[in-house]
Amino acid sequence: MKAKSHTLHSMVDSDGEKDLFTPLRENATEPAAKRVENVLTLLVSAESLAREQREQKKILEHSGLDCRRSKPFMALVDESARIWGLLNTALHRYPTIPLAQGGIGRFEIIERPVTSSTGRRAPWEVWAIGVLVNLARTDELSRLRRCRECGHWFYATRPHQQFCKLNGDSCRRSHYRQNPEFKIKNATYMRERYRPIIEKEKEERSRRQAALVLTEKSKKGGK
Repeated sequence: MKAKSHTLHSMVDSDGEKDLFTPLRENATEPAAKRVENVLTLLVSAESLAREQREQKKILEHSGLDCRRSKPFMALVDESARIWGLLNTALHRYPTIPLAQGGIGRFEIIERPVTSSTGRRAPWEVWAIGVLVNLARTDELSRLRRCRECGHWFYATRPHQQFCKLNGDSCRRSHYRQNPEFKIKNATYMRERYRPIIEKEKEERSRRQAALVLTEKSKKGGK
């Protein structure tokens, strides 16, 4: 499992995640980015539906029920068929050609998608589609997620990761700052942290006031 946790990084260079997702953020309105995000969204949806079907089928069979007679289950199957149709239509734009590649002591044949797209984003589009298709072949699509805070795509290096790292930890911190429970805990923490300082300031004010009263009394008594 550990070897699979960095599949995206092993397919490309050390900046692979940035190379794949940053153009989707910074060039979201460009046709190439829209096409890649469409394929990405459909791939993740297809994988998610398949996973949900497996879980539901297991539950139904454990209960002695025929999954084919379950309307909710069959609705999932129908939705999968719809997504497959959309995905196939999108992927028809990228026929593949076999290519040889390798390095020292390594040789393999890969399939590289080609497209009729033109412009400066065309090479990135072809590369990105190839990465996404390869991730689908290695069961890594569940690692591709939308950040719960900013909504941008990212590759989760941990199973339960919900926030992107392209902004460091800012998305995670920003999300939890808006959480009511976090606000209550933070307010309590801040009160407890600054309570000694506040109490000390109160004592200082009380002493100054007491000293001022004594001084005034002394002046009146002297008269």
